Amino acid sequence: MNTIIKKYNTLIVPKVLGYVGFFIMSSFICYAMVYGEFFTEGSVLTSMPWGIVSLVDIYLGLVLFSFWVYWREQNVRSGLLWVISILTLGNLISCLYLLKAAYDAEGSVIAFWLGKERAAGKYVI
Repeated sequence: MNTIIKKYNTLIVPKVLGYVGFFIMSSFICYAMVYGEFFTEGSVLTSMPWGIVSLVDIYLGLVLFSFWVYWREQNVRSGLLWVISILTLGNLISCLYLLKAAYDAEGSVIAFWLGKERAAGKYVI
């Protein structure tokens, strides 16, 4: 009984982060769409040194996360679709992938990080 409870609680943190992150990103995207002007504010952001640093930082993080996603996915097409979605729509999609990975792993931390096939030893790491 204890091992069953422990098995399904191991991935609660990624699930909570995925749901909370998705909700936060969705809320702020809706806020920005209603009250902001994308091109006007984007040009102001890219004209400032710290605005450029922030964008580089964000995209570097998205690229690093995308490497994990692409490597974890066994299907090249699926991996590319996830990567393109992440690089286009940002951390909103990263949160969805985090949820996908957590639920697909079925409680296994190893399967969460490696994917089910690699965790089962079907593919060489």
